[in-house]
Amino acid sequence: MDALVVTASLSSGVGRVTRGMTASVALVEEILTIEHISSETTLSIGEAEFYASKEGPFPNHQFRVTARPSIGFAALNYMDNDDGEMPIANSFNPRRPLPEVNLIFNGAVGSVFPRSAAILISDARSALLEWLGTRKRPTCIPWRPYDQY
Repeated sequence: MDALVVTASLSSGVGRVTRGMTASVALVEEILTIEHISSETTLSIGEAEFYASKEGPFPNHQFRVTARPSIGFAALNYMDNDDGEMPIANSFNPRRPLPEVNLIFNGAVGSVFPRSAAILISDARSALLEWLGTRKRPTCIPWRPYDQY
């Protein structure tokens, strides 16, 4: 696999780029310590920095991440245009009762994830680390198609 480059737009509005597994793992750890109250973080993976110019390059395998370490939950949204089975998916928590948390999906419009997308931060960490290694939707957590909520 070619060089690993992760492009991030943090919930604080700061853009970050990491190169290599060590720096990318550290970025994931940092993201999961941020209280995502009013906006989410987006992550893209590939061999080049994304959005380097208006002409791109543009990402395909993209994560939207919201974490609330103070309550122990996170939610993930994964988009992959090449995935014929589930091109847009949210993390899915099969445990009941569902956590009574509202996790921000899109801060620009104030939308939140469905409560069934709330998973433990440790599970979100496992999924993001798997993604860094495979560049595919992680298999270590359950997913639900985005349009089935």
